[in-house]
Amino acid sequence: MKRFLGTLIGKMVFLAEKIMHYNASSFPGEFVLKLFPDYLRNIKYPELVIMVTGSCGKGSTTRIIADSLRENGMTVAHNLEGSNLLSGVASTIIKNIKFSGKVPKDALVLETDERYLKFITKYIKPNYLVINNITRDQPPRQGDFDIVFGEILKGIPENTHIIVNGDDPVTKKFSLYKNDITYFGIDKFFASYENDINDVRDINYCPKCSARLDYKYRHYGSVGDFRCPKCDFARNTPDFCITSVDKDTNEITVNNKSKITANELILFNLYNLAAAYSVLSLVGIPEDKISSSLNAQHVQNKIYKEMVKKDRKYIALNCKAENNATYNLAVIHTALDKSPKTIVLGLREISRRYTFFDLSWLYDINFELLNDDNLKNVICAGPYRYDFATRIMLAGIPKDKIIILENLDHAGKVFEEQTQGTVYGILNFDYIEPFINSVNEIE
Repeated sequence: MKRFLGTLIGKMVFLAEKIMHYNASSFPGEFVLKLFPDYLRNIKYPELVIMVTGSCGKGSTTRIIADSLRENGMTVAHNLEGSNLLSGVASTIIKNIKFSGKVPKDALVLETDERYLKFITKYIKPNYLVINNITRDQPPRQGDFDIVFGEILKGIPENTHIIVNGDDPVTKKFSLYKNDITYFGIDKFFASYENDINDVRDINYCPKCSARLDYKYRHYGSVGDFRCPKCDFARNTPDFCITSVDKDTNEITVNNKSKITANELILFNLYNLAAAYSVLSLVGIPEDKISSSLNAQHVQNKIYKEMVKKDRKYIALNCKAENNATYNLAVIHTALDKSPKTIVLGLREISRRYTFFDLSWLYDINFELLNDDNLKNVICAGPYRYDFATRIMLAGIPKDKIIILENLDHAGKVFEEQTQGTVYGILNFDYIEPFINSVNEIE
């Protein structure tokens, strides 16, 4: 009876939101869970449940997985809106459930917050759990990444098969606690580097014997081909590996045979595709159908968007504040462009979850990689524009290359008249839209 009432109330809340043109994706679930805290317990979920968690990339990866399953004829319930706490998951269930208590879908695909995984798996047991990465992220909220590792470990049900990034020694640590693991990864390619170009690493020492890890190459930070010189803790060969990347055709090859055309060869996109390929293969989708489905996937505009105005490129890269990994990936991607360029940096809100104003993560971003003759201008915008400018000058970038803007509203004229080369907006989510709007003002 409680389940029936909870479903009825939740669906009525969804209807009320629709009538009032109010979009709060987690509110129906939050409201129902206040009335019935164990609402999610006695529900008949789909036979296939896939969850994705980690510090970054989980939203994009779940979208790729859900879309690919649909492309292969399956019906899917998915928290597309990105509400990944318990209330958001409850909202997804309410939206899809029948009054009989059954979610009539072939698969349930959920993005789950890394700290809330243990609360979600208390009610919903995934067949497969993807752990994209664990890195220093939102320090005031998360603390150390080892804390996050421990919280994820608590949330893994006994019979769940986990799929982790085998290039990352932090996620490889799960092998010390779990046996049923599949690894994905990327072999050395044009964006990898042998020499250490970044001092920011989440892990330097073997978690098994404490010896310093050796590397053949790195993709970023601690992620790459690592090996402990004293024990068996190592990257090894991933089960599903992007073995080649062709920057001329944008074609990637998985396990030396499956060909996929990616619309962008940004490293985070390659890892998302590798993770999705792994899950789809484990689920039983044939290789040719996986390749076909992933060929159809595109990096979302809210993550990456490329525009051309008056023969100049404008590229928006959405980077998560308080997460040096996403910023460093964007910086590495931008630094690979050896043509003249301008960088736009800024954010309005550090976080929407709390009121801390921590900017220490700016000093974990390797802006030094951009300091060459190809960098013509740096625009620092928003409430923290002087903090960005200070960090840029500490990277050795001359002060006369820096342009200060109060915000990015109607900045198109500045882009057009005061900058040179391709314009890269390396921005937080709240400045992506103002950046795109300013570019669209250019006629």
